[in-house]
Amino acid sequence: MPKLSSSLIIRSFYLPYLVGAVHFPSTFTTTVAAAAGKLSAEPHFMADYLVASCGLSLEKAVEASKSLRRIKSRQQPDSVLDFFKKHGFDDSHLKKLVSWNPRWLAFNVEETLAPKFRALHDLGFTGPDLTHVVMSNPVVSNHNLHRIVSKIQVWRDLLGSDEHLKKFLKGNQWLLGHSVEKTIQPNLSVLKDCGISDQRITLVLKKHPKFILQKPDALRALIDRAKGLGVLPGSTMFHWALWVLYKVGQEKFNAKLEAMRGFGWSEAEFLAAFRKAPGFLTGSVSTMREKMDFLVQQAGCAPSYVARHPVLLTLSLAKRLVPRNRYLEALKSKKLHGGEYDVYTAMVCAEKRFLEYYVLRHVNKFPELNELYAVSLEGRNAL
Repeated sequence: MPKLSSSLIIRSFYLPYLVGAVHFPSTFTTTVAAAAGKLSAEPHFMADYLVASCGLSLEKAVEASKSLRRIKSRQQPDSVLDFFKKHGFDDSHLKKLVSWNPRWLAFNVEETLAPKFRALHDLGFTGPDLTHVVMSNPVVSNHNLHRIVSKIQVWRDLLGSDEHLKKFLKGNQWLLGHSVEKTIQPNLSVLKDCGISDQRITLVLKKHPKFILQKPDALRALIDRAKGLGVLPGSTMFHWALWVLYKVGQEKFNAKLEAMRGFGWSEAEFLAAFRKAPGFLTGSVSTMREKMDFLVQQAGCAPSYVARHPVLLTLSLAKRLVPRNRYLEALKSKKLHGGEYDVYTAMVCAEKRFLEYYVLRHVNKFPELNELYAVSLEGRNAL
């Protein structure tokens, strides 16, 4: 007869109890341990607790219970779970937290958890914000209070406001898990050595805070890559070039170069466009082609014109280029502005300027233009 594995024996004994959602008596778990032959002592009651109270699978519960043998009664883990529930954590949250680190169930609520949650509250995290920041950055329960508070303060300074701090701490998994001393501060020094101001660093981090979390050597390589493409430290586009190159690897960069070559751009034109407006490379190849097709075929731009004005490729096709071009075609049909207009000027100007210069000055003579513009705005806002 083949020998059964201990995990199979445990599962076969525990399954009826899992289905019935009942607690396992100590005599039963002792029997299972003896049958399995691999558990040297009576299984700790926490295996039962983790299944029944935290929703862990049997296999994970047995493994996790090994780190919780110092817990002597349900009172200790109950106090932890009750604390989290009082702060808005539901059963799914608790299952994830315990799966990440079951040792949290051994924390002293008053000495460990309560001070951290008070500190988070003082920093502005309450209600759902508090739940989100802990679930996105569970290290707040592991690290000591001083480290957590100091990291949050560092990120607040980097991002420039409490609003952005809350947004990114809620949305970025493990953002607080990175070392300030080994990663963030060295990278800040590297960027400042390139002449990038704190203000410009903040602008980049508001777009993508993980930019500052790459390895310092990787950041230095990124700087060398930007220099090699002709974007020099001290230029107004250098920090944006670094951010774009961080997002766009060499393979994607080359694919976009080939896409623009398909419209007649030379490599020199492509690199010049990158130096003027690095952000045009952040879209997908298909999106870039769609915008170029529209600008060339519908808006009447020569490919070389777009290369000289690459900001056009950073604008939304549906919300900016199409509705404004539709309106400008109406102006052209009425021979306004001499029947011509500069696409770049019309497309990049702010909404208020567009309204004043292209709409309101013609309302008295052609009131239907105002209606046309209103319709184009409604269509844009509906997207």
